[in-house]
Amino acid sequence: MPRQDPIGPEFYVPLGTAESISTIAFYLAAVLSIAVLLIDNASQPHLYETVQATFAVSVVAFFLSSIVIRTYFAVRAHSNRVADFVSNAFSVPLVPSPSEGYYNTTATEPYLRMGASVLENTLFTKSILRRMLRFERTRICFYVFAWLCAALNRTTDLEVLAVIAQVLFSEELVSRWIRMEWLRSRVERLYDDLYALIQSTTNFETKEFRARVVEGLIRYETSKAQAGLSLSTRLFKKLDADLSRQWTALSSQLGIGSSSATGP
Repeated sequence: MPRQDPIGPEFYVPLGTAESISTIAFYLAAVLSIAVLLIDNASQPHLYETVQATFAVSVVAFFLSSIVIRTYFAVRAHSNRVADFVSNAFSVPLVPSPSEGYYNTTATEPYLRMGASVLENTLFTKSILRRMLRFERTRICFYVFAWLCAALNRTTDLEVLAVIAQVLFSEELVSRWIRMEWLRSRVERLYDDLYALIQSTTNFETKEFRARVVEGLIRYETSKAQAGLSLSTRLFKKLDADLSRQWTALSSQLGIGSSSATGP
């Protein structure tokens, strides 16, 4: 079956664009917040005013973009993905253009299809997060080391040091890394739980199995929502082939089948 995913281009591409704009605004504000402290207002008043105005605009742009992402772009994308997910599990079109070939299981029982799809999503998500964390951990270590060096240097201006600390411990740096570590831990635990559930269940029509599958779906979606992170599209494309092979082997082992690649 050819893979068609209308949800990605229609909802996740705009989300990615909005997040890129927000990131640019954050780093611009971070650089300008330090530049303002280094420019002498008395000797360079015009440059100082220009930097101050640009800094104010970038701060407002970052604030507004973050709010719009959280309340519109992210909610819209995640809601449509969940609706598409349920459409696939129960063969009921809850979205105008359901995806085809995006979820990989040949199981026919709706709740087993749902459990298999969540298991597949957790496989992709935890693998992509592990790769994303390589960069995040390196970046945080570098920034923390640089900040400590500046803090231990007696010649460093305290105002500059305070601004750097504010940037470092913001939503975009340390907070983002902590949320990424937390999400990875949650998804890995859910992956193990779902694997054990499907492997140990012989009757997939029991109320207990169905309840645990629904609970697994809720855990997965609420964890992503609480973390407020988007997975790297670049890493997904890079890891897609290898993770698809892993999923094929895993689904065959569990007897739930697979057909083509999918993603988180």
